[in-house]
Amino acid sequence: MSQFIKYYKKQLLKNFFKIPVWLLKIIFPLRRLKIRGSKIDFQSFAYINLNPKSTLYTIEDKDLPKIRKIIESNKIKSNLSLNPKIPVKTKDHFIESQSSGSKMLLREYIPNISKPKKTILFFHGGGWTIDSVETYDDMVKYFSDYLSIKIFSLEYSLAPENKFPNALLEAEEAFNWLIDNGNHPSNISICGDSAGAHMIASLSYKLLIQNSEMPNSLLMIYPPCDPFFQKESIELFKDEYFLLNEDLYWFWDKLKSNKEDENNPLFNHLKFDLEKKLPSTILVTAGFDPICDEGNAYAEILKKQGTDIKILNYPTLFHNFAFMTKLKAAKKAVHNFLDEYKKIV
Repeated sequence: MSQFIKYYKKQLLKNFFKIPVWLLKIIFPLRRLKIRGSKIDFQSFAYINLNPKSTLYTIEDKDLPKIRKIIESNKIKSNLSLNPKIPVKTKDHFIESQSSGSKMLLREYIPNISKPKKTILFFHGGGWTIDSVETYDDMVKYFSDYLSIKIFSLEYSLAPENKFPNALLEAEEAFNWLIDNGNHPSNISICGDSAGAHMIASLSYKLLIQNSEMPNSLLMIYPPCDPFFQKESIELFKDEYFLLNEDLYWFWDKLKSNKEDENNPLFNHLKFDLEKKLPSTILVTAGFDPICDEGNAYAEILKKQGTDIKILNYPTLFHNFAFMTKLKAAKKAVHNFLDEYKKIV
């Protein structure tokens, strides 16, 4: 019976986006709990349940390089992001990193119609340990076309081979490279997904304390902020809604260099203590994301500092939805927050 169920799920997954939602509810019925007044979007929950649960937290460091390649290949094949309406051109730049001593890939996305001077620096997600510019290629093309803005996506060094703050230093180098190549900071916005959103918060804080030039705006998509896991959502949404608690602990552990990092505001964003404000910010959260509460707590800190911040919460969605615009509810939410982003970028 278990083999039949596995085969049945595999076939459903293979044809998932061809199946109307009303039919999916009949052939794959699911019981969804109402939590905090909402139920997770049905199509999203079906997709989560058809996929095997993550086992990242079981991977040993020595096996991670090989596993990364498998994950990247599978994610690219899954083709979960919608294609841009008009093809987006790309151009690869290779930056000499002073911090790591290696060359970093910075991929430039050039939409058919581009707003003059405007530029976005993008940091991909993946818990600081997996994923790449290539993994997020389709998603960034879609964003670039929708926004009609050039985007530069950074291939930063991954943990645990490269612990905190290595990737942060590379992010700062990429920001400075854009400035050195004719992009005024007032025309640069920074956008990041998950671990990439954490990097935005770290970078903007670092620039503030250095009194460095700042970008004009920030878009943080469901950022992880708290390595201590103190918020209610961690318990409410563990293990059932795509992002497992075991993976979360594993991600933070692989990133940190030592115990002291946990109280460093560049690492733990709930330790922010500056009175200065950040540039105009949009912070996206998902209702069924274990880290949504810490994102809200971080947003409240920014508000008290005087930052002009808009929190956009999508109560029926889950962590990583921005990567999956073929899901109807995810597409609607992504269009909504990108429309808001257009106003500040």
